[in-house]
Amino acid sequence: MWPWQRSRRAKVDLSNLVWDLHSHLVPGVDDGAQTIDDALDMVGAMAQLGYRGMVLTPHVMADLYPNTQATLLPAFEALKEAVAHSEWDMDLRLAAEYHLDQGFMELVDRDELLSFPCGMGNTSAKLVLMEFGFHQAPPEGMVKEAFFHLQTLGYTPVLAHCERYPYLHEDESLLELWHQRGGWMSVNAASLSGAYGPETQDMAERCMGRGWVSFLCSDAHGMRHVRALDAVRSSEAVARWMRSGDPKHLGLGPH
Repeated sequence: MWPWQRSRRAKVDLSNLVWDLHSHLVPGVDDGAQTIDDALDMVGAMAQLGYRGMVLTPHVMADLYPNTQATLLPAFEALKEAVAHSEWDMDLRLAAEYHLDQGFMELVDRDELLSFPCGMGNTSAKLVLMEFGFHQAPPEGMVKEAFFHLQTLGYTPVLAHCERYPYLHEDESLLELWHQRGGWMSVNAASLSGAYGPETQDMAERCMGRGWVSFLCSDAHGMRHVRALDAVRSSEAVARWMRSGDPKHLGLGPH
């Protein structure tokens, strides 16, 4: 047991979620883990919480992190090998967190996306994790265009940390559009633990209460985000969400 877990009384069993689909553990490729040792520490902490699989989603931004499969695969494979030789039993998959911009639209046109599968009941989906800019909403037309092309190619868009965009706190129309078009959403544990302030926490709980949220994620850049996952085990909002049947984590099974 990790030191920050000793005094906790869990109300929610996070092992029921099985998979974390949003993290920045691929070492040295973005603002997340910088070394394999950093990443291994987080893998071990996630395993202690009961997780058995993680989808690693490094940033892909044309201007800041112009990552491609060629830049990501060597570091990812090195981490997988390190985990295989560690004490932790953790299934790792490589995807990406794509910033919705013109560069992303060009990747869609070329169908060069890192996605991950999810099967629920008799349905299956290829999921693509995306994010908006934090300071300005994307044009509605770009969102609609992205949906059209992604769904034509058989992808389901997942909006990362839907609660963290301040401009959506007052005007939720883009989130409503996302939901109506068949997109999925995720929230960050750190938001629910209050790390980004009461407005963001309230927004996360509102989105969960409306049935918009499919995934609770670590968005782990460092150990503080794993500690946030442990903190929300005592969240009544998370407990209600778990009881609602909205979580889709169990659909992230073997290839």
